[in-house]
Amino acid sequence: MGVIELKQNLVEIISTCSKIKAIGQTGSLDEKLIPGKSDIDLFVLCSEIPTMEDRNKMYNSIQNETFELQMEVCDGGQWGYGDILVSDGIDVMPMYFTVREMCDYLEEVLNCKHLEKEGRFYPVGRVASIATIHVLYEKDNTWTDIKDMVNQKPMIFFQKWYKNEISQVIDEEDLGRSELRKEVLFFHQVLENALDHLLQALYAVNKCYFPSRKRTMSAINDFQYRPVDCYERLLHIVQDGTKEETIVQAINELRRITAEVRELGHIMCD
Repeated sequence: MGVIELKQNLVEIISTCSKIKAIGQTGSLDEKLIPGKSDIDLFVLCSEIPTMEDRNKMYNSIQNETFELQMEVCDGGQWGYGDILVSDGIDVMPMYFTVREMCDYLEEVLNCKHLEKEGRFYPVGRVASIATIHVLYEKDNTWTDIKDMVNQKPMIFFQKWYKNEISQVIDEEDLGRSELRKEVLFFHQVLENALDHLLQALYAVNKCYFPSRKRTMSAINDFQYRPVDCYERLLHIVQDGTKEETIVQAINELRRITAEVRELGHIMCD
């Protein structure tokens, strides 16, 4: 038995609990799993969170599987109440949320109450995950209804999100310091912030929820609205930003591509 069999048995066991309303898996179901580098995230929706003792009993009832169990590595908040079962060097992590808290949070994000990144967590990324989640189990269309809600993609959300992000790309004070001092490490910090906001603005123009910085190239190349040679130009900005003698070139190109994304923004905002 391997990690896929463990996941399947885990879903079957969890779904027998009367408090469980739905189970979904984020990411690709076909992605190659690499020990030590891959994981399987299961979002479990509940009428009420099963206690740690109840969850432990469920896991211990799994037959013919060998795994290491880590209980309550998360105890609420962004990642719910999360446990980890490790098999073949791969983490399987069920994360438990009440249906109400999940729906309330997604509605708050879509009502533009959580536009800023929180540490390394993108609130819009949660919406992106739910929009494409694979339903493994549900009662009363629980996940299906939530997916339908987020996939309606309200235009007012994308407009406000775009305006919030595009307004933060260019920090002229810090760019001016970068031009003057040509300090690579300082510019690296300024550029990282600028690129993060620029990418989110570009996603917003294309009415696409921003999942994370992963798979950026394929996403940008599939966008209908994007600057010409967008991804390649972003790479050149990063490369030019690594040398004192080309920092000014990187800054000028950053200003140009930001101006082009501003022009694209008129599509949704005018």
